[in-house]
Amino acid sequence: MTDFWFYVNLGINHILDLEGLDHFYFIISFCILFSFKDWKKILGLVTAFTIGHCITLFLSGMELVSIDSETVELLIPITILLSCLNNFFFLLKNKQSKQQLSITYILLLVFGLIHGLGFSNYIKMMLFDDESIVMPLLGFNVGIELAQLLIVAGFLILLSGLEKIVKSYIKWVRFVINLIIFLLVLRMIF
Repeated sequence: MTDFWFYVNLGINHILDLEGLDHFYFIISFCILFSFKDWKKILGLVTAFTIGHCITLFLSGMELVSIDSETVELLIPITILLSCLNNFFFLLKNKQSKQQLSITYILLLVFGLIHGLGFSNYIKMMLFDDESIVMPLLGFNVGIELAQLLIVAGFLILLSGLEKIVKSYIKWVRFVINLIIFLLVLRMIF
């Protein structure tokens, strides 16, 4: 069981690593449209993303899928830009629908597949010789999920506090945060 907790810790540290801000930006980008009252939706979105990267981590760990790491490193920020563009659309539209939420779930699952390819090289380096992929994969994904939920909770607390201060301007606060993430990620690409 200590191996399991080792990999949980590895997953948590991987997401909370300040050198990998793309994870942080992505998590913020997909929860920026929501608030605490939407916690079930957010939990579903985080889980859809985790399922996506769990699938590609497994396929990659079994050496059934492999994509050039440079391509993956380009695709990851592109997924963040697409998430931000989706946010701009719905922030300006002023309305969320069930269809939009369904599309967001599908997008996060697909984006999770891409991000999982980015995680795959990291976890492969961490595997011990002749170790089964199951326990490391499970522990790593649990750690990633916990870290993501921690970031989401922290962001929603911050957003809640800002909402109390600026009240009717919260939509524009979300817009500005989204714009900042968009610009930071655009800079990452170039």
